[in-house]
Amino acid sequence: MKKELLLRIALLAILSVAAGFAVKDKADLPMPELVVTIAQQFLGTPYVAGTLEETPEQLRVFLDKTDCILFVEMCSCFALTVKSDKPSYELLCDNIRNMRYRGGKVEDYASRIHYTSEWILQNAGNGILREYTQELGEQYEQQFFFMTAHRDRYKQLADSTQFFKIQAVEQYLNKQTPYYFISQERLRKPEIISQIHSGDIVCFVSKQGSGIDIAHVAIAFEVEGEMHFIHASYGAKQVIIEPKTLADYATNGIRVCQFNPRLDKIK
Repeated sequence: MKKELLLRIALLAILSVAAGFAVKDKADLPMPELVVTIAQQFLGTPYVAGTLEETPEQLRVFLDKTDCILFVEMCSCFALTVKSDKPSYELLCDNIRNMRYRGGKVEDYASRIHYTSEWILQNAGNGILREYTQELGEQYEQQFFFMTAHRDRYKQLADSTQFFKIQAVEQYLNKQTPYYFISQERLRKPEIISQIHSGDIVCFVSKQGSGIDIAHVAIAFEVEGEMHFIHASYGAKQVIIEPKTLADYATNGIRVCQFNPRLDKIK
């Protein structure tokens, strides 16, 4: 039964990549537009939490279910794959691996990037993203301790080796100061919200003092002149175009990234 399930998931992945090739004629679009085009193909995909929390650790690719960060990863990696001269399922997997795992290497639970701030840092270093929060926002105090402070919520952290590796990541991120965010108040200003564009990656900041940086991740999407977003919604249990505006939704503020314009020239 397990083999049948794995085969079904693999076939879904291959078929979805094939469907992605239908946008190959749009591969010349700027990355943000291509990412939005692909994101719209995933509307209605069921939201399922914890899809990666299985052992042993390995690259897992699901096209029939998602959560917020996996949705953003998938749309981004599909776009990178479509822009390649030789798009393939293998290349899609490589792109996801390089985006999701530290240094692109799948070694153990701790090798997977768990804090979004590190995900941003790695993918900025990879030349994929550029965070521009500082240009629109203000500095704030961000500390990282949630995972080790709530060790009982992560079964893999029962292993002391994994616990200490995650603790080292938290210590590293605590040194990567300063951090910036755009408050909800600032997002309501036309001169601020107008600088966020469809296809940008929006990271919703967690409540300060919680020890975790980002609570949710989405793709900005303009609707009738107002900035909304496409996301894997926990409340709706599927991928949707959010009815609320970005400013109305972002109670604790946001961080924002754009795709490197050089990616538009990938061939």
